[in-house]
Amino acid sequence: SQHRGGSRSAPVFRLTETQGPALAGMFSRSIAVARRSTLASAVAKRGLGGAARGYDVYDPSKNLAVARSWLTGPPALSYSVYKAQCEALRLFVFAGVTLYLTVDLIRNPPRSSYWMNWRPDRVVMNFVSGFGSDPSPFLKEKLPYETNVLQTYVELSTTRSCYRPIKEPEADEEE
Repeated sequence: SQHRGGSRSAPVFRLTETQGPALAGMFSRSIAVARRSTLASAVAKRGLGGAARGYDVYDPSKNLAVARSWLTGPPALSYSVYKAQCEALRLFVFAGVTLYLTVDLIRNPPRSSYWMNWRPDRVVMNFVSGFGSDPSPFLKEKLPYETNVLQTYVELSTTRSCYRPIKEPEADEEE
């Protein structure tokens, strides 16, 4: 019978002599594992490093202050401070390198034909010329050249050369 305020007794399991030691070993192991897993899950926190730290990328004034502290201030005392300084400095280094390379490309352009035709200041002109009256890249009529295929074959197979002497223009007969 149950009564309030009194102690309750746990149910008693009666095991045979052969079942006792085997079950006691299984129970003790499973209780220990359960105790460890509940403690681990209560305390465990996965630190994947995905949390945002430092100042927002779109706040250049605060990032500039952190970058200046890397250049002129005392050395960082922890890795997280050093990482924040490097991340802030990275924004300005990227902007500076991009600006330098752009100005250098404008001042000293490459000398390739590709660059001369497709450089950034000709983008609009190239786009407009695509709709203009430029000739088509495809032939509309036969070219005025004539080639005697049989004669060219005989010449190549006998002399192993495509050399043809240049004929002198015939002089007009004077009257």
